[in-house]
Amino acid sequence: AAMSIVARLNHFMISGMLGFGQGFMPVCGFNYGAGKFQRVRESFFFCLKVAVIFLAAVGLAMFVLSRQIITCFRREDLEVIAIGTRALRLQCVCLPLTAATIMANMLTQSIGLSWQASLLATLRQGLCLIPLIFILPRFLGILGLQAAQPLADVVAALVCAPILVPVLRDIRFKCQREGEA
Repeated sequence: AAMSIVARLNHFMISGMLGFGQGFMPVCGFNYGAGKFQRVRESFFFCLKVAVIFLAAVGLAMFVLSRQIITCFRREDLEVIAIGTRALRLQCVCLPLTAATIMANMLTQSIGLSWQASLLATLRQGLCLIPLIFILPRFLGILGLQAAQPLADVVAALVCAPILVPVLRDIRFKCQREGEA
């Protein structure tokens, strides 16, 4: 019950970023297609900053109020409140990392890098989370279950970095060529 509450709260927090990222995609795709690579860079970094700041602020607020938030859902069950509070706090600590993964996914989709976009889209909830759900509880018990999603977010961000850096480097190179033309 606690993990279900935390998963729904997490989805609620992430949904705003998905919508924000989908607003970024047409701007990015149009400018990339038009050869306006500097605009692609600027819009990506602007959206990344906004997303990180937004998720950090939401994460901080939810971290501070986590016990009260979980209590709203299961007032009478102290065990659910305790488990959910820790899980929500762990999730809130890693929340800003999710912004980078989401924005990298939206960038790669927008500029036609399909395999990179597909990999980034499946990292967080699939390739990282599913194995961790099976592995961590065996060694850490309930803490492993509570930490699976936050750790999946960390691993997804770490995998995202070597995909995103060459893409941004290529866009920067195109910006330099754009400036020469």
